[in-house]
Amino acid sequence: MLNKSKIALAGAIAAAALVSTGAQAATVNADARVVIIAPVELEQTAVLDFGVVAPGAAGGTVTLPTTSNTRTCAPTVTCVGTAQRGGLRVRGANGYNVAISVAGSTSLTGAGAPMNLSLTTDAPATLAANGNWQAFNVGGTLTIGANQTAGTYLGTYAVSADYQ
Repeated sequence: MLNKSKIALAGAIAAAALVSTGAQAATVNADARVVIIAPVELEQTAVLDFGVVAPGAAGGTVTLPTTSNTRTCAPTVTCVGTAQRGGLRVRGANGYNVAISVAGSTSLTGAGAPMNLSLTTDAPATLAANGNWQAFNVGGTLTIGANQTAGTYLGTYAVSADYQ
């Protein structure tokens, strides 16, 4: 009878082992991927130059559009010589969008009080890059104070371009 009990116990253990193997582990080698593209390039091709101006007693503005190098001086500001709209160019990888941002304003500082420069651009907010250089322009309106002190005034403005 002891043999029958041992055989029954061994059979029960074997049956339990067969039932518990229903959950099996699985493994797989999954893939990973990356595509590296060239970084966005951004260059200045022309300095934004309002040229030579003579302020009047009331001050005024000098406006330089993005479409030409012809400026408008008003109301008591006299423009002398030539001016140059700002030029930039950007290049991104073909088939990718590039976001372009130009600061809204900056100051020109020099011998006298700082002058405010409100900037404009003809660059689209998002550019479809094609792998080639694509140009855009910057212009703006410079506010000149009454009897602004003579001298050279300089400033910088931020331009950024990055993939979207």
